[in-house]
Amino acid sequence: MDDASIPPGPQARRPVWNDEVFRARTKELGAKTDRERCAVAGISKASLRRWRLGSVSPSLGRLGQVAGRLGVGINDLIREAAA
Repeated sequence: MDDASIPPGPQARRPVWNDEVFRARTKELGAKTDRERCAVAGISKASLRRWRLGSVSPSLGRLGQVAGRLGVGINDLIREAAA
């Protein structure tokens, strides 16, 4: 049986950064600029930029750190997108 005879499965999905939740929660914590948001979350502006663009997804460990600093769940900081 070759690969051509295998029907395609559901489209793969991958976790991506949920910037809406990030912005809302950091705003609640008093951050108004990206620099302040990053300081509150304990991340660099470069990481935030890459996560927003989708060129890199944050690691599970990093998501846990950010979620802990923001007082939200890890699942709140990610959403699924087509791969």
